Amino acid sequence: MWSDLEFKNKKVLVVGLGDSGFAAVNRLKKMGAEVEVVDSGQSSALRKRAQILKLRDISVKLGKHLLSDLEGQELIVVSPGVPNYLDLLEEARRKRIPIWSEIEMAFRLTENKIIGITGTNGKTTTTLLLGKIFQDAGLNAVVAGNVGLPLVKAVEKTKKDELLIVELSSFQLKNIVRFRPWISVLLNITPDHLDWHRDFDDYVTTKTNLFRNQKGADFAVVNLDDPAVQRIIPQIDSRIFPFSKKNPLKEGVFASDGKIFFSRKKIFLLNVSELTLRGDHNIDNVLAACAVSILAGIPLESLRKSIIEFKGLPHRLEFVKKIRGIDYYNDSKATNPDAAIKAMRALGDPLILLAGGRNKGNDLKLLANEIKEKTKAVILFGEAASDLKAYLRDSHLKIYEVLSLPEGVKTADKIAKHGDVVLLSPGCASFDMFSDYEERGKVFKEAVFSLK
Repeated sequence: MWSDLEFKNKKVLVVGLGDSGFAAVNRLKKMGAEVEVVDSGQSSALRKRAQILKLRDISVKLGKHLLSDLEGQELIVVSPGVPNYLDLLEEARRKRIPIWSEIEMAFRLTENKIIGITGTNGKTTTTLLLGKIFQDAGLNAVVAGNVGLPLVKAVEKTKKDELLIVELSSFQLKNIVRFRPWISVLLNITPDHLDWHRDFDDYVTTKTNLFRNQKGADFAVVNLDDPAVQRIIPQIDSRIFPFSKKNPLKEGVFASDGKIFFSRKKIFLLNVSELTLRGDHNIDNVLAACAVSILAGIPLESLRKSIIEFKGLPHRLEFVKKIRGIDYYNDSKATNPDAAIKAMRALGDPLILLAGGRNKGNDLKLLANEIKEKTKAVILFGEAASDLKAYLRDSHLKIYEVLSLPEGVKTADKIAKHGDVVLLSPGCASFDMFSDYEERGKVFKEAVFSLK
């Protein structure tokens, strides 16, 4: 654990002024570092944050990054989402200036045990479910990371006996050095963020950074049903505690015949039918949460009760309203094809799907094939609409293209019949039309509630 003295007078450049960057800047300043900030954006929110920091005598540059910004710097702290192969960062590597993610900095400032959760899909659900399980059991735990509260801010408030339950994105895992969770969770790996990573192999390697510093006393909770996860298991040095919904296990947690068991003595945990979370993919999330909870010593009856009570997340297969016998679901958090495919499979037929947005370098053919199989009509919007439409041209689907999400909801209202399900599951990022997936989901819900 680093003390404040090790940061005092250290020249640090923070790249990116999002939530994590802003939290890192404030903590660095408090510890006496000579901190500067750069961000290529110039939004009103960034300008407001820059003004706050300038009042504290912190240098902030918005707009284009310059290589000269590296002059004199001893450390770079990079925010999630900042392109890893930015010229500024590549030059820093050539100059051998250490580059840390915000979670690496936070790790240096705490001795608290960390439970780290990553995966292409399901990590937010699993993280928040674990937060509820631990809190219901009376254990002190703080939920942080990609889910909301920056880890560097969380460690400042955390008491000595509290656990940190941390959602981790590939962006955050890219630039770690010593970051070491006590329990690491890898839910799944499917193509995503290929506009940020060099390729899928780079994405997989980054996800496996979660296990890089673990030792024999640590645990790795892994999905044995996921092919990409299976391939990296031999590289893991910590103790493997797996989960599966396909096969009984000698060690770990598994689902069989509609029941979930802790395998060591085949101890019954709960029935799958008791879950309020919809979709086969959510069984994986529950199995992972059970595995972590067992390792942490959560009483099984408390664990069972918490899981049954957990209602899921906003914008993740969220039931919005039934209108004239038509069910509307908001799955705006499905920002990649795999997530949208899982949502369609969870809800079944007949579906009217709203899809589109900004593609993150993913292959949309897989999404298009699922749309052909699962939907009776598709309503396309955003930058990816034309690409998806091209893949769907040889189908007998009814295809509609709209300029806005509210227009898409009105179109769904016109074509839907009693018994249909209208699903917003975009399969793409939201940044072409919205600030984030939450705003997109909110706009969708508002449009649904405005229907007569």
